[in-house]
Amino acid sequence: SAFADIVFAAAMMNVFGVLLSLGTVAGLLMLIGYSVDTDILLTTRLLKRKGELNDKIKGAMLTGLTMTFTTLAALVALYLVSSGSYIISSFTRIDIIRDISMVLIFGLIADIVNTWTTNLGILKWYMEKGKVKQKHIEKPKQRRQTA
Repeated sequence: SAFADIVFAAAMMNVFGVLLSLGTVAGLLMLIGYSVDTDILLTTRLLKRKGELNDKIKGAMLTGLTMTFTTLAALVALYLVSSGSYIISSFTRIDIIRDISMVLIFGLIADIVNTWTTNLGILKWYMEKGKVKQKHIEKPKQRRQTA
């Protein structure tokens, strides 16, 4: 998931003409941390909590998507302020902050797709497969009685 997020962010950097710099490398490294964090949140919520699988998925998605959209809102505000000379002339343009925010915006958009479709699907499959095996294992075999 982290690798796919970085590849998507790098592709979008190329599309929008954002050059590789110290700021963009820092943004890519931050993206690794954020991606791992959302994956850990999803995995922990599904594997460690008790209850129905779909209820655990809804709870994890509510927390994870709220966290991601809040971060995206903050990053959009950061981008607007850092490239603010276009919006408000009294703001100073800060290229490194703008580059970091752009990379993180691209990466978080990719992380929503990667975490909440791909990883969720894999974990759901794993848990349903494990449940089937447990039912099979828990069922005792009946012996035939001989007279």
